[in-house]
Amino acid sequence: MSFILDTDHCIAILRGQLDVGEHVEPTTPLFVTAITVSELIYGAHKSSRPEHHLAQVNLLLDGIIVLSFDTEAARHCGKLKDVLRRVGMPLPELDLQIASIALCQALPLATHNQRHFARVPDLRVADWLV
Repeated sequence: MSFILDTDHCIAILRGQLDVGEHVEPTTPLFVTAITVSELIYGAHKSSRPEHHLAQVNLLLDGIIVLSFDTEAARHCGKLKDVLRRVGMPLPELDLQIASIALCQALPLATHNQRHFARVPDLRVADWLV
């Protein structure tokens, strides 16, 4: 089964704290969202060794498919934002965008942020950092 990797899982991979081979077959396609790419690039730039960390991020992204926040995901995001607002469980905008992409793609999200993503109806989540 394919997964979308959340930023925390990507960081764990970059730090050598997560071996995805323990969770998926080597030929299984893995995905990240464009939102995660932005967060990884930001983190690399603000680090004490941006060139080194940017190279690591680029190497990671070479083997992963990046999913865009497109019109379908944006429409889903707006609806999801309202659903969660109505029940008093809002989420940060970037988490809403990541969840919406995962729902539109019908892919589970590998994330350690269970507190936020557990609020999203029908979103399948896995935590490989437990």
